[in-house]
Amino acid sequence: MRLIQVRTFLDIEEGKRIDPDAIVLKDLVDEELAQIKYGILSHCWGHPKEEVQYKEMDALIRMGGTARKKLRERSGYQKIRRSCEQAWKDGLAWLWVDTCCINKESSAELSEALNSMFRWYEDSERCYVYLHDLHAKALPTTSNEKKFSGTSGWPRWFSRGWTLQELVAPTVVHFFNQDWHFIGDKKNHAQTISSITRIPSRILRHGLDAHRHSAAQIMSWAADRKTTRTEDRAYSLMGLFGVHMAMLYGEGKNAFRRLQLEIIRMTSDHSIFAWDRRDNGWSGSVLADDPSFFRDCHDIVNMEPDEYLAALRGVVPEKVLSDFNEESIRTYTVTNAGIRIRLPLQRCRGSQSVFEARLACCRSFDSSPISIVLVSFKSTYHRYFGQSQTIHGATATFQLLYLVCQEDKRQKDFTFKVDDRALEYEGFIRRCAFPKRASLNSGDNSITLSYTNHCAVIVYANSETGTCFALAVGYCSGYEWLHVIPDTPAQQFFDVRQTTTDPWDTYAKRVYDRAWVVSPKHAPRVARARTPGVARLHYEEDGPHLVKHAHLPKSIRGVQLVYQRLPQPNTCLVTMDITRCAGCCVSPDAWQTLDGLSANNFDMPCLMLDPASLNTQVKRNAMHRFLIDGVPTSFLSAAAEPDKIKVTGPPNASTKYSHE
Repeated sequence: MRLIQVRTFLDIEEGKRIDPDAIVLKDLVDEELAQIKYGILSHCWGHPKEEVQYKEMDALIRMGGTARKKLRERSGYQKIRRSCEQAWKDGLAWLWVDTCCINKESSAELSEALNSMFRWYEDSERCYVYLHDLHAKALPTTSNEKKFSGTSGWPRWFSRGWTLQELVAPTVVHFFNQDWHFIGDKKNHAQTISSITRIPSRILRHGLDAHRHSAAQIMSWAADRKTTRTEDRAYSLMGLFGVHMAMLYGEGKNAFRRLQLEIIRMTSDHSIFAWDRRDNGWSGSVLADDPSFFRDCHDIVNMEPDEYLAALRGVVPEKVLSDFNEESIRTYTVTNAGIRIRLPLQRCRGSQSVFEARLACCRSFDSSPISIVLVSFKSTYHRYFGQSQTIHGATATFQLLYLVCQEDKRQKDFTFKVDDRALEYEGFIRRCAFPKRASLNSGDNSITLSYTNHCAVIVYANSETGTCFALAVGYCSGYEWLHVIPDTPAQQFFDVRQTTTDPWDTYAKRVYDRAWVVSPKHAPRVARARTPGVARLHYEEDGPHLVKHAHLPKSIRGVQLVYQRLPQPNTCLVTMDITRCAGCCVSPDAWQTLDGLSANNFDMPCLMLDPASLNTQVKRNAMHRFLIDGVPTSFLSAAAEPDKIKVTGPPNASTKYSHE
């Protein structure tokens, strides 16, 4: 740890003669630090050009008069001067200031400093908090957006990421206003500071060890704090959890995931999974993206194994609880397949893949374990946010799970190319798409979803029949899905014959919310249907065709949907048509394969088989023929250009097209 020699600095400032061998900054090892007392400054950084850097402070004694005069004009220098004056008054000969006591050009030194910072603040004799934007001679007790805009109505220091540990770690914290007037200390103003920071007053008075705090609760204190670098939102929390990490600036939000994994490796705290988010949908990881996801976790406490098992009575069979090993609750590990953990699962209504899992933590006012919703796909589980309801009377069973903890962001976008031209012939007009940020590309009639924009709906309506439906498409956790939502409630919501945009946008928002509810059920189904071995798939060059049918209520017709994965990365073609129902509709949730053996059951526009890719048996069984004026016509390729079409028959035949 490198410290400022307070007396040497003040002597330079006062113009006294300085020994040429004297130094302003001195490196001390742990044994030396144990023998001294030092003060430490906590502040908000100003503009980098205003702060005093390590090299400048190290050269202060040798600095010429003109250069030293310019240095004194900086606001950062004045912070150091006033801190040294206060430390000397308090009988402290040493002071640490982050701007000038760390050589940030050395990545090794910077990493060591960031990993040690909590301990340095914790071991300090006194911490001086400088509130540069506070004029009053007392800590504010109510927020004032006019005075402190952009920081929730409080001095900026309370909104910064690094200052959280600088508030919690030291035993003695003194606050100073803009003019360096003392305005109070942490212990005597604990209640006021608690109302600003959401940190319990008992922790401000007695420290972290005074309370059985949960990981989620600590995260909640940082939920609204900001840092200049994204990675610092994680690095600034290391000391509060007692973990150490390598500094990898450039990794972005992955730093916060690494922090959570380190916490998981060191503790058995289930509350790390208790975060929530305000929008519906899937999460590609059971780990949160940043501390803001823990905003509402300030009152979450951990449960001891016996408390947890007692709270599960009535949900988990008694025999299972009596035979359950409590050690299984305390131990879970991070593996290459995900986080290996044993949790009680209870299936939710409407889906075989959606479950409610109960964690070994609860709210401070409620002894019921907190629940999260998981969606299973193959051997792993993802987090899901949306409407869900467990089956009444169903019991939960402990299962060994692998929770996905590493989201694959290499494939960020997925494009759905929508061919809905056939709908217009049946009287259906596209009314709107929602949300607006996922609007259709007019160039190729495509819609692109991304990591931050998971779902979209396109609404179609027939003004003559008063019928409408929506195509819902989604992409989350690496799986694309699509589903038709046929709807009659629209007639109750408004007159579907309206052509103005606004009512349709409002209706689309309601359908969009419903789409999120059904997304866990539909998301894995396309991937499963495309998996070899599930069914006899006829693979075209671009991938298999899948088809499903959705019946339109109060109608003899239905929407037929065909899916095909295209050669372009993360792109599929969606073809839609209105067909007459045969009388017994296939389940709207079931995908069927459209190959040479089953093609006779479907009547879809623009779906041609490439004869070259069909085996002999398929050719023998294929009954579809394309006719022009009743004359059989063959194609060189399903993707052939018009000039490659070869017609066998009278050369002057009229151009009447049909198929049989």
